[in-house]
Amino acid sequence: MMARLVGIILGVILATSGYVIAGWGVLGDWAQHLDLGPFEPHRPFVGWAAAITGALLLVAALTPRPKPKARRKPVQASLGADLGGDLVAAPVAATLAAPEPTFVQSPEPEAPPIAAPIVATTVAVAPAPPAPTPTPTPTENFAELRAQLVTLSRQEAWSDAAQTLNRLLRVAATDHEKALARRDLGDFARGQGRLDDAAEAYEEAVSYARSVRASKPGDFAADDLLASALSGVGDVAEMEGRLNEALSAFEEALALRRSHGGREAADPGARRALSVSLERLADLREDRGHRMRALDLYRESYDVAARLAAADPARFGADLASTRTRLAELEAKVAG
Repeated sequence: MMARLVGIILGVILATSGYVIAGWGVLGDWAQHLDLGPFEPHRPFVGWAAAITGALLLVAALTPRPKPKARRKPVQASLGADLGGDLVAAPVAATLAAPEPTFVQSPEPEAPPIAAPIVATTVAVAPAPPAPTPTPTPTENFAELRAQLVTLSRQEAWSDAAQTLNRLLRVAATDHEKALARRDLGDFARGQGRLDDAAEAYEEAVSYARSVRASKPGDFAADDLLASALSGVGDVAEMEGRLNEALSAFEEALALRRSHGGREAADPGARRALSVSLERLADLREDRGHRMRALDLYRESYDVAARLAAADPARFGADLASTRTRLAELEAKVAG
């Protein structure tokens, strides 16, 4: 009702205003003195628009509207929609109340009946099926994870390698495994350019490796593990400009590798590691201006590399060529 009244009032106002502005009837001369501002050039159009709008509002307000029909709420509509089928009405008989039973009184017997003995029966209950035994989670092997890490690194699958490395760190149990895992973490972080993380990982590897060496004095594997961790510490320290720390780490690593025969070691990998340690220390000595000491270290490394290349040219020939080039450069600097 309120909407109708507002429509009638607004329609009358607009229609009357349009009548006056357009200049119709006896009020036309008086309305011509009203200034419409920027709409003055369009006075007839404004008058027609106001009059038509007012007339439409009056018609809309006075037109009777049909009453909406009441809707019936469908029974179980949501259930039918969920099941995707037609609704089925329940049987009418199921909704009716069952008739009450009628009791007929029987004549009293002359003698009370004797109750039959109650025999207890045992009902066999089937035993509950046993609960399924959960399948045990396969235990990850440290050696297998390290082999997988090496393969992924060679394939440059860095995302999978990072996940494998995280699992390797969790699986590591002994000090030897923890030292290897931290050393691998240092290598991975250094390859990613995260030198702070690499330095921390290498320091942890050195700590675990020292514990292994203390429990196995004179063991070659323990010495080699500590030497490799120290080499990582020295590499990161040199990259960060901490030359004194790098020099100390390289010298200790070289002493450990020399302690097991050095040039005469039976393991080619150990001899190559000795050659690499000699050249790392030689390069650092040269950077600090100790060219003669660096030259002696390179000559020793060349001797080791030459023996390796003579035994296996395909595997160690490139190492010998690189060592020969660096040795020639250093000898030219010393001679000049």
